[in-house]
Amino acid sequence: MKDKTLEYLINNSCPTIAMRIREEIYEEKLSKAEKVDYFTEIINQTTVKKVLEWQGKEGYFGTRFHTPPSNSKVWSHEGCVRYLLELGLDLSFLPLKKALDVLLLEGWEKECTGKAAEIFGAGNIKASLFAQAGLEDYDFMKQWIEVALQAFRFIYEAHDLTDIAIPYKDKQIFVEGKYLPIIYHLRILAFTYSWRNDKNIAMIMEAFNKLYKWLPIKPIYIKYKSQLIAPGGNIAYEYNNDLFKIEKKFAFHWLSFYELIARMGMLYDKSPFRKHFESLLSYLKENHGFFLEKYDKKAFVYWSGYSGMSLEDNWRSHKNQINDLTFRVCLIEALADRACIY
Repeated sequence: MKDKTLEYLINNSCPTIAMRIREEIYEEKLSKAEKVDYFTEIINQTTVKKVLEWQGKEGYFGTRFHTPPSNSKVWSHEGCVRYLLELGLDLSFLPLKKALDVLLLEGWEKECTGKAAEIFGAGNIKASLFAQAGLEDYDFMKQWIEVALQAFRFIYEAHDLTDIAIPYKDKQIFVEGKYLPIIYHLRILAFTYSWRNDKNIAMIMEAFNKLYKWLPIKPIYIKYKSQLIAPGGNIAYEYNNDLFKIEKKFAFHWLSFYELIARMGMLYDKSPFRKHFESLLSYLKENHGFFLEKYDKKAFVYWSGYSGMSLEDNWRSHKNQINDLTFRVCLIEALADRACIY
């Protein structure tokens, strides 16, 4: 059934989905001519042309790195780069290369400056984009890979969550110097490989086993003087449940989390998270290989640090939603099965 589903998607979905199925699921080596044809189709899509219009001569998209201006229809630079990378474009596409090169220049952070941005870790965002682009060899990447690993070490070393978070007034704050993994840590580790040795893999496996028992986690803040700073994209949602048993507004986060842990090799057969993904695969089988559930489009079609998954141009079409979400589940399955070697 899965092959029939993938064949249908190759022939009836957008060029990105067709290309990524062949490259990332079937692991085909496409010819140069085939890649050029796919890239030509991709960059002529309506949304892609709109995004490219936002790029300045120096390579920056819009005027802000992480958060777009209020009431602006222009995405952040981060969101635009993530979008182009998810489309399957690579560094041979000059606008994408320029968009990453500009992040090596002084002032790349734009609005992400000051103590709050330092505590938040704006470098995590930059590192996550370079990781997804396959640019792991820059010196600054070593620092942020280590920061990501340390987040999992804190879980691994903890007896329970109270070793990491403590009450503060009516909220929770991190114990000084400690933190939990955020979405950027997952992205960094999902797309890099230098950290993958037996010791780190065993540590992260055990950390995920503990995290599973702690979820969902109430918001935890970083206390700086009298200010409480929210960490970026804390992975504290109800990931230890089936997709269709959680609130629909968290579906984007659930799918993102499962894709990233699959890329990390952490959706293996004995992972506590695996049964929840198997439940989703059972749903697909019951529906002839397709993801038919409808979701509010905003979290999927608006690209930022915390949203954006749609590859199809028009999510007003239920068919396009089906294509996108079916592809994403098939991709996660392929990544999980490929990484089940531990």
